[in-house]
Amino acid sequence: MTSRERVKIVFDGGIPDRVPIHDGYWEDALIRWQGEGLPPEVAADTAGSLGEYFGTEIRLIRIDSSFLFKERVLEEDERYITKTTKNGTVLKYIKDRTSTPGLISFPVNSRAEWGELRPRLDSVEGRLPKDLGRLYSSYRKHDRFVKVCVHDPYEASWSKLGPTYLLETMKTDPDFVKDVFETITELNIRVCEELFGLGYEVDGAWIWGDIAYSRGTLFSPRMYKEILYPSHRRLMGYFVSRGLPIVYHSDGDIREVIPLLIDAGVRCLQPLESKANMDLLELKREYGDSLVLMGGVDYERIALGPEEAEREIRIKVGEGKRGGGYIYHADHSVPPTMSLEQYQGVLGLVRKYGTY
Repeated sequence: MTSRERVKIVFDGGIPDRVPIHDGYWEDALIRWQGEGLPPEVAADTAGSLGEYFGTEIRLIRIDSSFLFKERVLEEDERYITKTTKNGTVLKYIKDRTSTPGLISFPVNSRAEWGELRPRLDSVEGRLPKDLGRLYSSYRKHDRFVKVCVHDPYEASWSKLGPTYLLETMKTDPDFVKDVFETITELNIRVCEELFGLGYEVDGAWIWGDIAYSRGTLFSPRMYKEILYPSHRRLMGYFVSRGLPIVYHSDGDIREVIPLLIDAGVRCLQPLESKANMDLLELKREYGDSLVLMGGVDYERIALGPEEAEREIRIKVGEGKRGGGYIYHADHSVPPTMSLEQYQGVLGLVRKYGTY
């Protein structure tokens, strides 16, 4: 059974030969693994080479919803590097280490600034991968399950307005934020139309939107329903109308809005962050008939040693696969605390306990 067949069967509600496998990795983990035998050209993940090395199933075609500014290094010393992003956001990073960057400034701090920059989101030009043809050819050659990947309206907006200003404005000026969200939604749909118009066929959609933290959503469920949900429903409805199953990514505890996400069109939730109370087994009991679940394997438990690692995989993958509807993934990204050998052992356990 190919990856494409395997994942499709899960999304269609059936049972494949084994649980499909997907994962994400911290950059520090890839740096460490190169010292342990991972070829540098594989770590660069050119044309899905990292996924091919580990035998994962899903490949993404990423759409760029930024303002398309040129990225620049503003300042650099022995410890830090300060850069501008494609959104014109200024971020400060610790060098040679994966870390959450310091948020220095954002381009949109008022309605007026939004009005000046909004026209940069009018064109679809330059928003598909430059090497799209090569990527797509490689993905299809290996018969992987291909998804178009977009940032959801909230994720694409906070990186333009800044998280504090965006959250405050959702309360003080919701019509302004709705306009921002709808502009992003419209852009995503138009770029997807360009993609499909060029003859590229995909198997699903992946929507990236970190709308929560460890104790719940970043805004109330009521605010979600009033301000973000309409854009979610339009964006997801577009993919559903094309018969494309949707994976929705959000870190944190999104339990309070799961029914609304299902109503908007979500087919699969990922990554089910354990420390944020997104317990795979509880979610399986509550939503196993209506959702595919991807993730939930706690790498803090995996790191405790081989016995605990096997126990975690046996329970999570073994229970998650019951009746179908489960795809393996770490409950966040694979951390640099894992050696390459340990991680390959985890994948072996997933195949062992994930076989039907």
